[in-house]
Amino acid sequence: MALDLDAFQKTYVYEARAPVPEVLADLKAVAELDARAERKRRTLWIAAWSLMVFSLVAAALLSLVVGQLSFAQQDAWGGMPFVVAVASFVAGIVLFILRARASRTDLDNRRYDLVATLLKRFQVDLDASAPVAVKLDLAPADDARKRVGTPKRGRWECEDFTDAWLSLHGRFADGTHLHLSAVERLQKRKRYGRSRSGRTKLKTKRKGRTLLQVGLRVKPERFPGLADLGPAAKQAVKLPPGVALSRLDVAKDRVELRALMDEEWVARAPRTPAPSEVHPSRGPRPREPSKTDASRTATMMLLSLYQVLHHSSARARPGGRSTP
Repeated sequence: MALDLDAFQKTYVYEARAPVPEVLADLKAVAELDARAERKRRTLWIAAWSLMVFSLVAAALLSLVVGQLSFAQQDAWGGMPFVVAVASFVAGIVLFILRARASRTDLDNRRYDLVATLLKRFQVDLDASAPVAVKLDLAPADDARKRVGTPKRGRWECEDFTDAWLSLHGRFADGTHLHLSAVERLQKRKRYGRSRSGRTKLKTKRKGRTLLQVGLRVKPERFPGLADLGPAAKQAVKLPPGVALSRLDVAKDRVELRALMDEEWVARAPRTPAPSEVHPSRGPRPREPSKTDASRTATMMLLSLYQVLHHSSARARPGGRSTP
């Protein structure tokens, strides 16, 4: 069933239980919708500034033209430059307002791109006969419905937001059940202070972290002794640089891993050009500050959990002995 874009735009929450190809088609439709909205916002921005500049140029030119008229004509047309300037300026302000309203529904393309990337990456191992269940919240992280508190921190007025924006369930071909989720915790701070000139100035701060969780549910008889691995299972966990291990839970029928990423993560890191693709005359490009690759993080978390399962099954074999 194709995505109902009209219903989606009321909440910006996508929820489906369908085969992977259908979910990927829906996410592609979301990406196209976002691209059209971005083009519209860019057009409104250019039009607004163009009208602002036009109002100034038109007023100046009309003033010169009116100045060349006779006194009688000046009395009739003297207010024209002012009317044109004000009308153009107001039209520009209206376009700025429309763009600001459109920006409130600016979709975080990292989110739907991350889900699409992971589904494409996992698709070969997922059970083709089982649907995946996806819930993806693309409303802004600081949407009013996601606010959970307004504490005070000294002179700072704070707003706390908890945004559980992703839940993904699926089943691999080996019968293992996958659950992947993401929660963003955001705090916005503001306070008023005085500058050196004595004027009141608003200061703002923003900080956040994203909690990524990957879990596998298994049949206990396939992995006897899984719960006995305990803290030793942490040795099997491998994460990208900059990603912090938050928690590892191991039980007889499941393993779950939680990791913390900085707020400024990317769905996929840009591909590093091969040495043969770099032109010698241009020299090496300056390296940009790297951001956490969320799709790589989730993949490494999943592989770490499978490594834990491997150690459990190896220990259960007669004479088997394996340490993470």
